[in-house]
Amino acid sequence: MPIRDRFWRLLAPFAGLALLAVLSGCTAIALTPAAAVYAGVEGVALNQTGKLASDHVASAITGQDCSFLRYKDTGNYCRSAAEIAAQEAIERRDLSAYCYRRRGLVTCYDTPDPTATEEIRVH
Repeated sequence: MPIRDRFWRLLAPFAGLALLAVLSGCTAIALTPAAAVYAGVEGVALNQTGKLASDHVASAITGQDCSFLRYKDTGNYCRSAAEIAAQEAIERRDLSAYCYRRRGLVTCYDTPDPTATEEIRVH
C-alpha cells in the first residue's frame, strides 16, 4: 500500500474531528485539540497534492520543491530548479535514434539493438 494511503488512513479520524468542529461552531473549535486540526490539514493537503502542508510552506520559503515523502525515499528534502530541470530532461530524452517496430508497436532503446535488422528500424 502506498505511503500516502497509509498516512491518510491514519489521519482520517483527525480530519473528521476537524470537520465536525468547523461545522458545529466556535465552541467546538475551542475544544478541538490543535494537534487534531493540524493533522487534519496535513492529511487533506497530502491527499490532494501529494505533499504535506508543511512541505508547501517550506517550498514557499526556500523557493525550492520540498517533499517529506521524497526525503524518505532519497534522503533529499528539497530540490532546486536546476535539479528539477535535469530530472525532467532525463525523463524526456530523445531515444528516437534506436527505435524498432515490434509486433505493431515501436520500442526505443538508448543503445542499438544488435539483433535488429534495418527492415524493422524506424527512421
